[in-house]
Amino acid sequence: MSKPEKIASAVGVPVPNLRALSASGAVVKLSDGRDYIDLMNGKGNITLGHHHPTVTEAIVASLNNKLGSSTCWSEPFEDLAEIIVADSGISNGQVAFFSSGTEACRAVVQCARKITGKKIIASAGYHGWGDLWSSSSHFLQPNENGIIDFYFIPELLADVLENYHGEVAMVMISPDYVHLKPETLKKIASLAREYGVLFCSDEVKNGYRSVAGSALSQVIGIQADFYTFAKGLCNGQRLSCLVGSSDMMQKTKHMTYTAYFDTVPIVAALATLKYMHREQGYKRLATCGSILANTLCTLITQVELPIKVMGDGPLLQFICATPELDEAFYTACARHRLLLYKFDNQAISLATEAVLTELEIRFKQVFSELAQNFSMQHPIHVPIERQMEAAFNMIDGASDVMPAANAIHWLQRYAI
Repeated sequence: MSKPEKIASAVGVPVPNLRALSASGAVVKLSDGRDYIDLMNGKGNITLGHHHPTVTEAIVASLNNKLGSSTCWSEPFEDLAEIIVADSGISNGQVAFFSSGTEACRAVVQCARKITGKKIIASAGYHGWGDLWSSSSHFLQPNENGIIDFYFIPELLADVLENYHGEVAMVMISPDYVHLKPETLKKIASLAREYGVLFCSDEVKNGYRSVAGSALSQVIGIQADFYTFAKGLCNGQRLSCLVGSSDMMQKTKHMTYTAYFDTVPIVAALATLKYMHREQGYKRLATCGSILANTLCTLITQVELPIKVMGDGPLLQFICATPELDEAFYTACARHRLLLYKFDNQAISLATEAVLTELEIRFKQVFSELAQNFSMQHPIHVPIERQMEAAFNMIDGASDVMPAANAIHWLQRYAI
């Protein structure tokens, strides 16, 4: 069933491209009447599982008790702000709330420019769909909005900071732990510090997934000046935020929107974050992802398929050796009632724990079918170029799987 005719947005849905009837935990019932296991999870928004009772009960109670108002502050805002600031690790921190990750990322750009009086933003990764992030017509030069993409390559960031010395307001990355080594992320953050430039970690995708807040400082030992959060906050409700020190956050005081006092997403976020803390949710997400990744790798090895599983935590990605195998893989997954985010990251929820055995059964069937046409006596490895392509699909940047010079050459030929 195709997209509704009256809706303009070309929003991609998982194969088999059917409409959802209902959802619970890790399972979505589609319009063919069958149950599918969801590994897309709202592009990573669903961390507890669909319609988690803790979140649903908190929202219903808030509505039934007529708590809060769309006109002024209510206590849940203060409670949530306290949690997020504490989780960020920023002393004397403050939060600005927004509705989407795109808005929070746009806000931090405006904030950095107001603080520094400079325009250039050195960026790597996906920060939203707006024109602000449109591609430049020339490699390593600013687009019309002053954004220069360095694609997670430290050598390119060094060139930007040197070539535009004194003009760069901020280095902004969406840190990745699937395709990038900690050393790469540390080099990027260290360059920002070396040149005295503000540093933002855009945690819209990875925040509140493996740890409460951002994992970046634990991974590389460097704290960012700003963090944006969204997807892990409230199990599918619309909420994002920007966090920074209070003196810097003063530049956001006029950044607001009509639905600022909507209490439903705030209540959902409080329920989600408290549950994750109380039930060791972050550790469980990472463990569940690791178990699934190891299971998948074992199944793939058994049938000698040229498929690589990247990641071993809350986010995973499949990389096939050829485009033909890609298409066959996603088609087979749909046939065995698995909903995947095509070519991108697969997101684990706490509800995935309950279906690990069933996932093993279904993926074993998928790989066994594929092996009939794609397995070889001496299986080829997934080419490094395919790994680069997969990284670009997932993080809008280059993997550090190859030397910087080769990665730059690949970007100039295929990705730009």
